[in-house]
Parts: sequence; structure tokens; C-alpha cells
Amino acid sequence: MESLNKDLVELGNLLKKTHVQEGYKGLIVYIKGLRNYFKKKYPEYDVSANLYQGYLDLTFFSLTTPLTQSRDLKYIIVFNYDKMQFEVWLSGKNRAVMSDYHKTFSRCQLNAYSLTEDKKGMSAIIEYVVVEHPDFDALDELTKQIDAGVVSFIKSIETDYLTNQQA
Repeated sequence: MESLNKDLVELGNLLKKTHVQEGYKGLIVYIKGLRNYFKKKYPEYDVSANLYQGYLDLTFFSLTTPLTQSRDLKYIIVFNYDKMQFEVWLSGKNRAVMSDYHKTFSRCQLNAYSLTEDKKGMSAIIEYVVVEHPDFDALDELTKQIDAGVVSFIKSIETDYLTNQQA
């Protein structure tokens, strides 16, 4: 950051000239609705009450299943602003848990999933792109795509890796 004052003047000018604020508000409203959708549709999941709005980098909420909760793991449904896409991550309760599972998953063939780097500050163990090019003009269809991708990821992680393997 060169100068906070300069950055904030630039932000003010951007807000006056563009629809950034409206787009951001619309996205946050959508993701809050998505969180509520998962909470209602999947009562077996423990969906977080909170939504992390972020700093125009990530917006996300988390959920756990009985299996992940028993292993100090969680799933995070993420909107990645840099890539403008929805992702789902397998994460852990803390850095030690994530590092342990990272070692375990590094020995697995993960197919379409990406194993993150095991480093300080990591937020995820495994990442998967659920919707690469979201169409925000078709929100019902977008919700169905995210739902299908997240549920498929959860089933795969839990069946192929957490239950049937040494994880």
C-alpha cells in the first residue's frame, strides 16, 4: 500500500464511476442466500451461521458433515474474486490438522482436485473449482450447479478418501 489516503481516494472515484458497489452487494446477498439454501436443503450438514465477506479476495461460508466434524475437518464454499469463480475446499480446524491431512492426501491420486501447498497461512488442504464461469443472470441454475459440485466433492472426499483410505 503506497498511501492509504491515495488508495481511498481511488476507491471513492471507482465507486462513483462504476457499478462495483451494486455488484458486490448483489454477490453478498446471493451467497447469503446460498448459505441458507444449503442449511435448509441439507439439515444433516452443520452450516456455519457466519459468512466471511472478505476484502474483495474471497467470500465464503463453511459446513461440516458428521464425518468431517469427527475428524476436525470442514468444507468451505468459496467465491474467489481474482478468478471470479466458485470453489469448494476441504480445510481443517487448525494448522496442525491441515498439515497432518495434507501429508495423508499427498499420497493419494486426487484426480480433478488440487492439493494445496503445505505452508504457513494455508486455508485449504484440497481445492476444487465448482463453477468456473458463473452466470449471475441465471441464479437458480447457478445454485443448482454449485449444489451439484459441492455435494459431488463431499461424497468423493468422504467415500474415496476419508472412509476407504487411510486418511
